[in-house]
Amino acid sequence: MLKTYHKKIFKSPIEKSVILFLFFIVSCTNLTGNNESSTESTLTTITSTTITTTSTSTTSTSTTSTSTTTTTIPIVINDITDAQNQLYILEIYSGEIDGINGSETKNALKEFQRLAGLVVDGILGPKTKKALSLGKNAYTTSQPSQPPLDQNITNTVETNNNLTVDLRNYDPNATCISGYVNEQQIWVPDPCFYPVFVFRYGQIAQVNSQTELDAYLNQNWSLTQEKTYSSLGKVPTQNYVDGINSPVNGLIMSSSANNKIVIGIKNDNNINARPQSGPQNADAVVEVLVEGGMTRFINIFYQSDTTYHGPIRSARPTDPTVLRPLDAVLVASGATGGLIPEINDMGVPVITDMRPDFFRISDRNAPHNLYADTFKLKNTAISRGYKKSVNPQPLFPWGDPNLNSWNDNSFLSLTFSGYTKTTWTWNGSTYIRTYYDAYKNQNSDNVHYWIDKSGNQSQINTDTVIALFCEPYMHPLQLPSVKTVGEGRAIILHGGKILDARWKRGSNLDPFHIVDANNNILYVPKGKVWISLVPNTKIPSFG
Repeated sequence: MLKTYHKKIFKSPIEKSVILFLFFIVSCTNLTGNNESSTESTLTTITSTTITTTSTSTTSTSTTSTSTTTTTIPIVINDITDAQNQLYILEIYSGEIDGINGSETKNALKEFQRLAGLVVDGILGPKTKKALSLGKNAYTTSQPSQPPLDQNITNTVETNNNLTVDLRNYDPNATCISGYVNEQQIWVPDPCFYPVFVFRYGQIAQVNSQTELDAYLNQNWSLTQEKTYSSLGKVPTQNYVDGINSPVNGLIMSSSANNKIVIGIKNDNNINARPQSGPQNADAVVEVLVEGGMTRFINIFYQSDTTYHGPIRSARPTDPTVLRPLDAVLVASGATGGLIPEINDMGVPVITDMRPDFFRISDRNAPHNLYADTFKLKNTAISRGYKKSVNPQPLFPWGDPNLNSWNDNSFLSLTFSGYTKTTWTWNGSTYIRTYYDAYKNQNSDNVHYWIDKSGNQSQINTDTVIALFCEPYMHPLQLPSVKTVGEGRAIILHGGKILDARWKRGSNLDPFHIVDANNNILYVPKGKVWISLVPNTKIPSFG
């Protein structure tokens, strides 16, 4: 008969010691009592992980037989305090039981994860909690490690008669238990729930209970595996030297450039946020669709800087997919609940509203008045250990293509939604920006200005426009997003010329490969660049 076992968690080593001492006194009393009568004495010693029962029977012939049974009882690991208790018992952790995942606790978690065959990241995730509940049994029954972030995953998952990738074998009406200890003294999860797989950002996790599944789904994991692509690696370049040319726009950097680290700062594009400060200073700008049919910018700074950037708004799911190949840091005012951990999971650190890097200006109303200093932000990112590479890889295949093979161009109009459309027009020396914004008026040619700290204004312009047409989707947090892994149409403007090509990308680690119909690489002209991530359901117009 299957039994469900329960246990008490001792919250500190002192508490545990007191309990063991009391049991020792009781046991000594039992052992020194009257043993002439035919009685049964039971000595029970309880730890947080095992119960050992020893029974002694005395017969008329003074023949004594002893039997010992040891049953492993799983600990329920809910939080850091529970984990610290278990790590202490396993003699991996010797610090305070304070519920804080500090450096000592993280190191202990990493050591346990190494012993248990898990991903060594020092994070108390569902797999680590489950393994910790097994105690030392986790060392012999460890599950395969999760694949690292951004790793290409095969499109199929092996299955057998006892393992499925859906819930068809789960019977919610059956009489189920929380688990039991089998004959091998191994904790077995709910037998009414057949393991399933969940997916997120290229990761795969095995789930063994409905409670665990609900927890994963609440963290935006999915039962459906995303389509995967093979990584394409770094892009080729022309006349490009690491450390000399900027990976963000291909231009030669000044010897005095503050190119410590790449940061991408969210820039508001609400009607009340214009004119913005920052696009004119950035090495590159990425424009992305957000809720309400509006767009926001990611202003990317590497060799450039400004002491006056804003207004700054919150992060969105598309942001880290663009910044990851540059080993960049995302700067934002915050994010919808649960999104920042996802961004961190993708390998992109996030800096949110903090002083003195951020500040509020008095001549605009919140939330359109948050500004920042990029010099201070870069220093903060470095001090936190966010720098991953000395020379980030090129974001595009920068080069010096022969523009004579490109077609002449005078303008490009891009539709993000029924509420927002932008137009880039060649004026003989640069591309200037106008826009349609249904929230402002019905004009199709509103001039888009930037403004600096001194109040100087001018029309937004750029050397190069790159429009990448991407598959739109709705993020689980109900945030409109586009997929930047895969392939799609790419339109590039430079020098009054236009190139109609394709973009390809195999993972979030990849830069953007620009190719022709035969997958031959096409080089992108160096220069300050504006990158528009446009839903591929919208048709551009140009001439």
